[in-house]
Amino acid sequence: MAVAWTGWAVACGGANDHEGTREAPRPVTVEPAAFLEEVGAASSVVLQRPRRSLEELEQARRDARGQARRLATRDAVVGLVFAASEAEGREARRLRRRAERLADAAVRGSRDASLRAEIAFAKLWLAWRAGSRLAERRAERFTTRHRESGDLLTLAWMIRGEIAFTDERYEDAVEAYRFALGNLGHPLYAFALFRTAHAHRRLGHEERATQAFDEVEQLGCGREVPRATLRIATAAASERGSGLRIDTDGVTRPARCPSPEELAVEPADEGWRPAE
Repeated sequence: MAVAWTGWAVACGGANDHEGTREAPRPVTVEPAAFLEEVGAASSVVLQRPRRSLEELEQARRDARGQARRLATRDAVVGLVFAASEAEGREARRLRRRAERLADAAVRGSRDASLRAEIAFAKLWLAWRAGSRLAERRAERFTTRHRESGDLLTLAWMIRGEIAFTDERYEDAVEAYRFALGNLGHPLYAFALFRTAHAHRRLGHEERATQAFDEVEQLGCGREVPRATLRIATAAASERGSGLRIDTDGVTRPARCPSPEELAVEPADEGWRPAE
């Protein structure tokens, strides 16, 4: 089961105050599956919620031919995956079964590596969101077979990390999250670093956890930080009780960040790297 992180921002004062800023005492919550969905939707159709109904997607599939039919089938699979995640009981099981059948049909006889990766990831996501025991096996298979699938590969490693974390296999979780730690600047880097910090804390590695949490907060200090990265940074600050503030540019940042004026002269941070 996925875990939500919730923190409460606290009042910040003293050295953390900057002229023209004000406190932002509000809760910050990041839910892993929702975060990964948001980030994945920016680069892959597999995690983009369809705007068309299931009936419209099914009709488009029936009307299409050749490669267009395969792509229409993929779109129908995506629609079924999201519909199943919002359904319950018998209806959810029916939708998952339909999604599995169409997923297999979409790639049967296909040599399209991109399509095969998309369908494999859709099946992985379907299993993970359903809490199925198939999820870990599918995640391992995906990271072995689809090494050229870009962000989908990184997302699959993050799912492997979440599965291990939920099973309290924290060292395995750290190893899975490590896959994203070479992609500094990507929101999945922030996600992986944040979850690595949690895993180190569970393992009793307080110094490593503190180092990772510090870096996560720093990731939210830039002037052009991706929204998803900023959310992780503010969640880290909230959870640790180090506080948040709204700067003069209207952006909520960790209270430890320098002001927008100071950012203009600060050197670029090279980022944290996990210990070998």
